[in-house]
Amino acid sequence: MDRRDVVRYAIVGIPFAILIVFIVYPVISVIIRGLLSQPSVNLLEVINSPITQRTLIFTISQASVSTFLTIIIGLPGAFLIARIKFRGRWLVRAAIVVPFVLPPIAVVVGFIQMFGPYGFVDSIAMTILGTNQSVLNFAYGIIGILLAHVFYNIPLVILMVSSSLERLNPDLEDSAESLGASKIQKLRHIIFPHIRSSLFASGILVFLFCFMSFPIVLALGERGIMTVEVQIWNAFRNFDYGEASALVLLQIIITMALAISYIYLNRGATDSSGETRSIRRIGLSDLELKEKILGSIYLILILILIAGPILALGRASIFDPTTGTYTLRGFENLLELGQGGGLIPLINSLYYGGLATILAIVLGIPLAYAHQQRGKTMPTLSSIMTLLPLGISSITIAYGLMLMIAVPLGLSFNPWPIIIIAQTIIGLPFTVRSIEISLQKIDQNILDQAESLGASRLQKLFFVELPLLAPGILVGGVFAFAMAIGEMSATLFIALPQNITLSVLIYQQLGVRKFVEAGAAAVILVTLCFIAFLIIERISEDSTGGML
Repeated sequence: MDRRDVVRYAIVGIPFAILIVFIVYPVISVIIRGLLSQPSVNLLEVINSPITQRTLIFTISQASVSTFLTIIIGLPGAFLIARIKFRGRWLVRAAIVVPFVLPPIAVVVGFIQMFGPYGFVDSIAMTILGTNQSVLNFAYGIIGILLAHVFYNIPLVILMVSSSLERLNPDLEDSAESLGASKIQKLRHIIFPHIRSSLFASGILVFLFCFMSFPIVLALGERGIMTVEVQIWNAFRNFDYGEASALVLLQIIITMALAISYIYLNRGATDSSGETRSIRRIGLSDLELKEKILGSIYLILILILIAGPILALGRASIFDPTTGTYTLRGFENLLELGQGGGLIPLINSLYYGGLATILAIVLGIPLAYAHQQRGKTMPTLSSIMTLLPLGISSITIAYGLMLMIAVPLGLSFNPWPIIIIAQTIIGLPFTVRSIEISLQKIDQNILDQAESLGASRLQKLFFVELPLLAPGILVGGVFAFAMAIGEMSATLFIALPQNITLSVLIYQQLGVRKFVEAGAAAVILVTLCFIAFLIIERISEDSTGGML
């Protein structure tokens, strides 16, 4: 092994070591501490207990139904985006992407205002029926959870599958048509085999997100509705560390199996996709009347599902459903410095999010390089380490970091560094993926020419590679910032009153039925995320589907 190899492995090894210290070690310490603190707790007994069985069945069931609905609703959208040419196509695509960068707790506020009691849909029904009493409530309970999960995850299916469709060689379809193949036969024997890996990979990712869902279930779930993540939260709050440790271990086993499956399927999708082809998009004039009507109805329903809750946030910020009046009290509250005011949480969100973004970029660059190393060991290990935050409860990570950092330093310790570390970890997978995409696009000939001109490895890195990686780094940083300011679970668990962010403030305001204040805070949060989304769309040359 020469000096270059030593330096390369050292640079790649540093972020690995950091992730082991701040993810793997805290989680293992939580599990061991919990099991040792309550030796009488048996892992199998916890798993076989009626409440855990009920929770596990509900978690898997709601994630499965959410995934099924997301795929069924998302597939037509993927075909429309990839195959149909129409005015406003870019706008529809942009609108579909927006939910992915929105904080879950802001989505909750929008859903309550759109589909909840005295919300937009309910108000229309009340007007039609001529009553002053609420008649429709689709925001709470299992229906609200499923709708919110579909809203939040439909971009994954539409963009990943449409991205795969855009890489399908049109010559294959032409050959099939010349041989007399029907539309069904083309779909079965050509299109589906091509998109199969992307479809299954997106399905696994959606299931994983729904399985790990916390803010949506916590805020919209009625009494008795509980997922594994919520049960872990309750166990920690009730100081039942034995039960929490057993549940964390169970959750990790399931989510890591899903994450490894995703890595395998996504790699297959990438290998089979190649470069974007010059596909033929069908114009609206070439469609049959029935196809035009069905397509128009689908787009209208999708836009209602996606744009409705977002636009309803505007009404949520000025309309108080408890009094039936309009007020600007929510925005006035955002300018208050005292307890319950929104100014300090806003400053905290920007400050913590900014620092988390810098850390995510610093860690993301060497991890992206690790993904591109020759062989299978380093890329696979890097992929697993990067995906760990998606498969481990952020509450568990936060508690483990508290045990590792805060407990030895005493009760006077301010946990803001732990909040920043947790937010960094959550945004890291998207930062790494963004940088990796830019890294894959670098022409090796440019690097060879720089080396032939006498450039050293460091000169190539700083004067050639990093400038070429700049768009991916910026997009990844913006993704990390959007994820950081929307993070709620870890911050809610460990924050002191002076540490709360806008996401935590929204949850607290909803808990005491201050809907206007929650709506105003959600509008600010969504505005910040929407600005981040516009930057991503402006800079990124690839579709966002390539990020996943």
